[in-house]
Amino acid sequence: MSVLIDPYMFELSDAQEIKNNISFFMKMLKLCNKSDDDEKLRIAIYKGMLKRICQRTIQPFPINIQAITDSDLKNTILQINKSFNHALLESIESIDIDECSGEQEFKIIDENGIAEDDSYYEMFCMLLIPCYSKHEDIDDRILTGIKKDGRQIGDHFQIQCSCFDYNYIKQCMFSGIDEFISDKEKVIEFLKEKKRKKEITIVDIVSAEIGEHHNHVQADGKKFSTLSELSIKNKKVLKLFQNLGLFRIVFGRFTPQGVKAAGTMTIYSISKKNTQDIVTVKFNAETGFQIITDLYFPKGIGQLLQDYFKKNQITYKNMSELVDKI
Repeated sequence: MSVLIDPYMFELSDAQEIKNNISFFMKMLKLCNKSDDDEKLRIAIYKGMLKRICQRTIQPFPINIQAITDSDLKNTILQINKSFNHALLESIESIDIDECSGEQEFKIIDENGIAEDDSYYEMFCMLLIPCYSKHEDIDDRILTGIKKDGRQIGDHFQIQCSCFDYNYIKQCMFSGIDEFISDKEKVIEFLKEKKRKKEITIVDIVSAEIGEHHNHVQADGKKFSTLSELSIKNKKVLKLFQNLGLFRIVFGRFTPQGVKAAGTMTIYSISKKNTQDIVTVKFNAETGFQIITDLYFPKGIGQLLQDYFKKNQITYKNMSELVDKI
């Protein structure tokens, strides 16, 4: 599926407006350069617009630097333009709008008068392409940033074509770049930021205890008071949580049903306290019992873990991947 960009994002010239949208272009470049095709962002641009972009004297995309006096900002812009030119321009889907068998007459339903804005005409024509070209699929969301001119994030409209051959209706909305970033990617960035700000305190010794229940954690029945005293099977995933600030473990009630691979777990609930998060998981012990277990983290970590893993099984593999990415 391809995504269209608000044409006004190609016309930024005001210094403050450009500063407001640096992160927009950086995130877009990152999404377009992903190796995973399922997560990769594909940008579609009308051939006429692509030609005009490539004919610009200094750089093809997307920001005009001629009026910028701030040297740091200018260098940032040049880097973005260079990155786009070398890493993104080749993969852009250049689409023509001349294949329609009808007359490309359409109606725009909108409360803000977008149909009267000539800058959006080519975009409207591109939104009609799925009507007559079944191999093209265009997202209902139109990428836009923080700017003065044109439509804003959250604005929406409907485009209709009622020609002789088809009856085509498409609901569209202007969306920010974060709409295209997966929950997992957002969590990784939040964790990186917390790590950079030293908001994740890593302890050398993680306390581990049993609540008012029998010890069905260890196969050999040995007592323990720290994470390091658990068996290899039991602690292989839990030890990875130390990288996210895990400082206490409390094993609670147990059941012999629904056990998965030893040491794995799923998130059951999150309890947010003033200074800490308690993540309650269904822990699969090596004894064959599933144990409701409380994991104690610094404030804010619990919600991020829930956003990242959701209801999925937390294994050594996917937990290692998360740790490696931050």
